[in-house]
Amino acid sequence: MKTFDEILSAAFADADLSAADVPRIDLYMDQILTLVDEGLAGNKRSAEDKLLTKTMVNNYSKEHLIMPVKGKKYSREQVMQLLCILTLKQQLALSDIKRLVAGEGAPGGFERAYGDALALKNRLRPKLEALLREELSDASGLESRERALALALALAGAATELRRVCEGVVENAPEG
Repeated sequence: MKTFDEILSAAFADADLSAADVPRIDLYMDQILTLVDEGLAGNKRSAEDKLLTKTMVNNYSKEHLIMPVKGKKYSREQVMQLLCILTLKQQLALSDIKRLVAGEGAPGGFERAYGDALALKNRLRPKLEALLREELSDASGLESRERALALALALAGAATELRRVCEGVVENAPEG
């Protein structure tokens, strides 16, 4: 059984794909799936998990969440759009995501937004980890089911509050 400190360390050691990791050429579906699967492997809960599937990409396309595909290849901007969707879908409803990423943006807009988001995430990550370590220092003892439940409830409540902030940002974003 892992300690709370080990759980926290693992949570903050997630993987990110930077814009530099995305090739500057158009990619086939299988290449995108491999890029995401290998580049974000550290974010999987178990090795069998799939972060992105062909069905997901096709559904995002049908829902007009990504720019229309021309032929069988996806542009770099569409790949960046998919990375934005993958990040947002962890917390937001598809209708909220659609408001932010549907259609075409300014050329390079998804890449800039994604890069800015990663930079901000990297600035927030150590502060959030330090805050959790400080505030939850007594959580090291996960020996009882009740203690684990209390901690999970508190963290779920905090995650809900952060999701509400994210939803407020979406609601107040300019229409595209």
